[in-house]
Amino acid sequence: MKKFTAISAASLLLVACGESRPTYLLSGTVDTLYNGATVSLLYGEKSDSTVVSQGAFSFEGEIDSPVLARVLISQGDNRTGGMVVLEAGSPVLTLTEEGYRCSGTPLNETFNGYNASSEELYKTYREAYTSLREQGLKDEEFRAALEQAGETFSAGSRKLNEEFFAANKDNVLGSVVITRLADDKSQFDSLYNVAGEAVRNAASVQQEKARYENLEKTSEGKMFTDFTIEKGSAEGTPVSLSDYVGKGKYVLVDFWASWCGPCRGEMPNLAEVYKKYKGDRFEIVGVAVWDERADTEKVLESLPITWPVIFDAGQLPTDLYGINGIPQIILFGPDGTIVARDLRGEAIGEKVGECLAK
Repeated sequence: MKKFTAISAASLLLVACGESRPTYLLSGTVDTLYNGATVSLLYGEKSDSTVVSQGAFSFEGEIDSPVLARVLISQGDNRTGGMVVLEAGSPVLTLTEEGYRCSGTPLNETFNGYNASSEELYKTYREAYTSLREQGLKDEEFRAALEQAGETFSAGSRKLNEEFFAANKDNVLGSVVITRLADDKSQFDSLYNVAGEAVRNAASVQQEKARYENLEKTSEGKMFTDFTIEKGSAEGTPVSLSDYVGKGKYVLVDFWASWCGPCRGEMPNLAEVYKKYKGDRFEIVGVAVWDERADTEKVLESLPITWPVIFDAGQLPTDLYGINGIPQIILFGPDGTIVARDLRGEAIGEKVGECLAK
């Protein structure tokens, strides 16, 4: 009984005093033109902010384990920032016109080495490009030589990322490259399965894991996933994907944004397909994602879009469909089944024509 009482008392004392958590003091320097600007520190679902004073800023806090964080600063049209590892100690972030560097703690020094190697690889590629331009090669010779230089750069980057992941798969830095190494769900899963908890729990890795899961749920042959945008119609009223899809027509859905050049490049192809096939069996719907409504409405004045558009969709549709790049053009069958994804160029009309000929 006495032994139990002693242990209980010790436990209560520990709880009362509290276990100390690792602390960090992140100091930063930036050009004085940012004086008075707000500095945002973003990590996971958490955030903090401060103000630049005399070209400097700082953040202090507690951290359970090292975590990747992003520092963002904007002043008018000027923007800067960088990635840091928040870990026990006093990391120092230096922001310049050339980029950023964070030093002073072990993981940040390791990250510096990786960034320096990446920059060296890209510098070599740029030098090769400049050299080829100066040689006055014929177009075909230039393209072949540039392709070879690109392949060398890609192979070097791949090797660097593989070695970096192998050395850091058990700390948060491994999360930096896992998405760069994975081209599909199978590759991602193989890396995820050998990674430590620090990598698996990283916000970016969890987001990518969810994206691949949603991509699988919305692959060809699967039934469509519905979504509703509260003010998505032209009149600002609620509109759902199911208002168009699953109603007995083939529906081509174009996920796009006003600022996206490749998206605008597909508009003539879509307009041609719409003109040829519009009717009781076929419809096109545009879904404006990652965009401001005003920007979407403005660009519509100069685009050949005569089909319905769902406005102000944000990232909800792209999250549900595992989309990480636009344009993403998906063809849905009359019952809502996904017939084809990633349609581009002439393949759009060919696929629609093939389906409507059945």
